[in-house]
Amino acid sequence: MPTAERVLLVGRRADVLRRLADALSRHGLHVRQETDVEQACTELDGSKYDVLALGRGVVGTKRDSLISALRARNPSLRVVDGLAPITALQEAQVQEALGPPAGWDRIVASAWLDPGDERVVLSLRRPADVTVELFRLDLLYRAHEQRLHSGRLDAGRHVLPKRVRFRRAERFLVVRADGQTSVHPIN
Repeated sequence: MPTAERVLLVGRRADVLRRLADALSRHGLHVRQETDVEQACTELDGSKYDVLALGRGVVGTKRDSLISALRARNPSLRVVDGLAPITALQEAQVQEALGPPAGWDRIVASAWLDPGDERVVLSLRRPADVTVELFRLDLLYRAHEQRLHSGRLDAGRHVLPKRVRFRRAERFLVVRADGQTSVHPIN
């Protein structure tokens, strides 16, 4: 029986880590949470983890020191820099890190928001069952989610209309295609 993937979550906000750990555990992953970066650097063994997921507040020399300390014991450790404190988005980022590496094996070739901010353009390398979700973090740091598509799509380019325009917010697309997850920050 294969062993479950092991994920280390490091961030400043214990409540965000707890929600993410609960979500990842439901997928059968072994998860450890840590809010003390220095303790994680000195006391944790990088060989015990497959993915290191960092909160947005873990930056600079603390971030670099932590990654160096854990990769000293596990050079293949995958690192995920959290894009926003949105549990479903962070969960998708970890799933993407655990999936196949970027390249021709990936079903999703690209995904972006058109310049008019009215539709999402998605390119697929082969037909797949696809779910596309748009996440945004507004100026008051409230999370919003909009499902744009759920169903079968053929290979090629697809244009998916949005129902609402979001000009002033951090935005992220999550595309799930036949078990593969890809996350696309939108500027």
